[in-house]
Amino acid sequence: MKTENKISVFGLGKLGCTMLACFAHKGSSVVGVDINETSVSKINSKTSPIYEPGVDELIKKNADRIRATTDAADAVMNSEASFIIVPTPSEENGSFNTKAVESVAKAIGAALKNKSDYHLIIVTSTVLPGDTARVVKILEETSGKKCNVDFGVCYNPDFIALGSIVKDFLNPDMVLIGESDKKAGDVLDEIHLRLVDNKPSINRMTFENAELTKIALNSYCTLKITFANVLADICEKFPGGNVNVVSQALGFDTRIGHRYLKGGLSYGGPCFPRDNKAFAWTASKLGVSHSLASKTDEVNNFHRDTRIPSKLLAILKEKNAKSISVLGLTYKADTTLVEESAAISVVRSLAKENIRIHVYDPAGMTEGKTALSGLKNVSFKDTAKDCIQGTDLCFVASPWKEFKTLTKEDFKSAMKTPVIFDAWSLYDFESEKDIDYRQIGKYNGK
Repeated sequence: MKTENKISVFGLGKLGCTMLACFAHKGSSVVGVDINETSVSKINSKTSPIYEPGVDELIKKNADRIRATTDAADAVMNSEASFIIVPTPSEENGSFNTKAVESVAKAIGAALKNKSDYHLIIVTSTVLPGDTARVVKILEETSGKKCNVDFGVCYNPDFIALGSIVKDFLNPDMVLIGESDKKAGDVLDEIHLRLVDNKPSINRMTFENAELTKIALNSYCTLKITFANVLADICEKFPGGNVNVVSQALGFDTRIGHRYLKGGLSYGGPCFPRDNKAFAWTASKLGVSHSLASKTDEVNNFHRDTRIPSKLLAILKEKNAKSISVLGLTYKADTTLVEESAAISVVRSLAKENIRIHVYDPAGMTEGKTALSGLKNVSFKDTAKDCIQGTDLCFVASPWKEFKTLTKEDFKSAMKTPVIFDAWSLYDFESEKDIDYRQIGKYNGK
C-alpha cells in the first residue's frame, strides 16, 4: 500500500469539505476545487466554509496538506484521484439533475488531455442507474482518451448523516464501489483502506448495481422510520402504550435492528426524502410498482403535516392556551439545515391558527428565519430559556444536547403552567406533579 495518496475533491459543500479534511487527516495531500471563490479562500485561510462538527478543527490541524483552487486542471494535474461531490438536485418527477456532475466531468476530461499518468475519477454525488456510464462517455469525449486504459471511473457514494459526517466517513458500515474495471476498483479500495478507522465490508459491483444500492438503502431507512411512527401512533391509543418499549424489543431481532426504529418526527433533510422519491421514479421508469415507496412518503407527510400539529393544537385547546414554544428547527440535531424539516412544517401549520409561537434552534436560526419568513405570529428567540419563557406548551422538536440541559426548574420558572410535548423522550419528568409531560408514542390518558 502507498504511504500517501494525492487526491482532489470537486465540490466544497458539507460532504466535500468533510472528505477533504478527513483525507488530509489520514495523511493524503488534498486539493479542493469549487467555483465558489469564498469557499476556496476560506479553505486556503485554514477555515472551514461549512458548519459540521469536527471539520474546522481537522482543516486547521492538517492545513499543510490542504489547499483549494477554482482551477480544475491544476487539481487534476496534481492528484491521482478526483472525487466529484457536487449537488444533484431533485427534479419534479423524482429523478436527479446531474448537470453539475456533467460539468465537472467535462472539466476533468479537458485536463486529462494533457496528463499522461493514469487517473481515477470517482463519482460520489448521488446519481441514478445509468448516470455514471454517461459520465464515462463525457470523460472519453472530452479527453480523447479511453476508460480502463488511460483512466478509470468508480461510483462511490457515502452513507453519512449530517452532524456526524467525520465519524461516519472514517467508520463506515460498508464501502460501496461501482467500478469500470478491476484496476479502478483496486485503486479506490486502497484509498479507503488508508482512510477508514474500522474494517467495513467492501462491496464492489457494476455502476448500475451500486447506483441502485444507494437509493434503495435510503428508501428502506425511510420505511423503518415511518413504520416506527405508525407504531407510535398506535401506542398512544391504548393504556400503557409506549413506542420506546415496543421498538426496543423489536430491534433486538437481528432481522430488524434498532437503527431508525424510534418513534419521533418525520424523516427529512437532503437525502432520505429525495432518495425515496428517486427509488419510486426508478421503479416506475422500469415498469415496476412503486406503491410501497410512494405510500411511505404519504404516511410520513401525514405524520408531519396533520398528526403532530393536530396533537399540539388539541393540547392547547385542552388547556385553553394560546402560546407554544418550539425547541429545534433543523431536520435533525447538529446541523444548520432545515431542508424538509418536520419542525418547520409543524410551525407553518401552527402559524395558521390564532396562537403565539416562539422558536429557537442552536444552529439553524438563519435558515429557519428564511424558511418561516412572513409568519407574523412567530417570534425567534436567542436561547432555549428565552424560547420557553411565558409560553403554555413546549414542543421539543429536535434532540439537541443543549435542550437536555434544561431542568425541571427551568420549565417551571419560565412557563405559565408547564406542558411539554417531547418528540424524542429527552427528559425524565413523568413523575413531576407540577409539569404535564407528554411524549410521542406514549399513552397519556387523554
